[in-house]
Amino acid sequence: MATYDPVSTAKALADSYIYARQTQVNTGTSKAQGKVTALSSLQSALSTFTTALGTLSGKGSVVAQTATVSRSTAATASASSSASAGTYSFSVSQLATAQQSLYSMQELGLALDTSYPQDTTLVVTTLGGSGYIQLDLSAADENHDGKLSVTEIARALNKASEGKITAAVVTENGEQKLLLNATSTGLENAFQLHKVSTSTAAADAAQLAADWANTVAALKTQDQAGTAVTMPPAGGSGIGGTQLALAQNAVLSLGGGSGAEIRQASNTYTGIEGLSLVLQEASSSPFTVTVAKDDSATKSNMQGFVDAYNTLVKAIDKLTAAGNADTKVSAGPLNGDSGVRGLRNQLNSLLRTSVGGVSLTDYGISAQRDGTIALDADRFAKKVAANPDGLNTLLGQTNTLEYKRSGVMGTLQTYINTWTNSTTGYLKNRQDGLQKQLAQYTKDQSTIDRLHDQAYQRYLTQFTALANLEATMGNTTGLLGSLFSSSSK
Repeated sequence: MATYDPVSTAKALADSYIYARQTQVNTGTSKAQGKVTALSSLQSALSTFTTALGTLSGKGSVVAQTATVSRSTAATASASSSASAGTYSFSVSQLATAQQSLYSMQELGLALDTSYPQDTTLVVTTLGGSGYIQLDLSAADENHDGKLSVTEIARALNKASEGKITAAVVTENGEQKLLLNATSTGLENAFQLHKVSTSTAAADAAQLAADWANTVAALKTQDQAGTAVTMPPAGGSGIGGTQLALAQNAVLSLGGGSGAEIRQASNTYTGIEGLSLVLQEASSSPFTVTVAKDDSATKSNMQGFVDAYNTLVKAIDKLTAAGNADTKVSAGPLNGDSGVRGLRNQLNSLLRTSVGGVSLTDYGISAQRDGTIALDADRFAKKVAANPDGLNTLLGQTNTLEYKRSGVMGTLQTYINTWTNSTTGYLKNRQDGLQKQLAQYTKDQSTIDRLHDQAYQRYLTQFTALANLEATMGNTTGLLGSLFSSSSK
């Protein structure tokens, strides 16, 4: 019997045959894959940082303003950096409202459980006559049973309206009715509902819209003159229905009750630069809005910039860490990478950008020994108080268009884009190169697998034959031993 196993022996020898090549491929694949993962992490960290820059830039100003309303129920207010500090007085005698009308099936001329007139189209004149909606009743008949329900009409109107109005089903005393709502407030968004012949619907709708535009224009003139406005009944081919809410403009006075009167379709007033006021109640009592610098929010904005930068720096440092053999801490996957080291150095250099002779250091942003930065709150507050516009100019703006970028943030964005650009960026090129390496290692692995299989088959054939020979010799030796033992006796 053989003293060894041909299968395990052949495998061991085949493994030894390809060991050097296999080790090289395993090591190369592991390193390349590690770098792919690391560069993806770096891409994510850079993208997160530029997103933070974009968020800060989107505020329009690092220096924050606050707008305080004297009576919280009267309005809400917000102020941008362009708003002038001060106190503004308002009074609101009327809020803008959106038209809301309710129609029964009888008013629509469509009695339940009866056939609808086939040559009929509903027309909604809306948006002050600048638009209209047409609904052929036959198109609303979803189940094609020759009859219409309130639900079918509402669905069809919502589909046809493109957001100009909304339709809903309301049940009143067991009866379903059609509720139409204008999606915007103000006289200019009032609407009327009509029925016309389908054969002449296009011309009729256009004429109805033009007539309604003239009506609304007259109403707006009347409103601007301060005369009470009453929405006219539908008349003619119009469908009256029940008006639950009238379309009306907001009426407010800047400077209080005796100030300049303003009439507008919206309850959002933006007539003062940088100030946005959302009216919430009509009252005979005036209220004030006070605009002032918000030091706490300004500091928070700046701290957000500092934190975002430090998060990026720490992510880079982790990827490029040298490691420590004594403490068994592994080196980072990008340790010794000159490109990433250059990125780190360039970011630090760009932070020192000076605009108009002013840098972040002047605003209390200082570098720490570990490469992060810190904010000196007292120094920052004093510098902002002395030169708030200087901080906005220094930090600048990000933008998708390079020529619109400015300041430190714009410069950082432009540089980081050279790394993160999805087609020409440095990281894209590096990743492409690593993927080629991995593809080559995959081909090398196929070659190694083939050589291993060839060696294994060769060794298996040889050692199987040797095992058979050993077994044969063992049998022969036993036979001879038995023969000689019998002869001696």
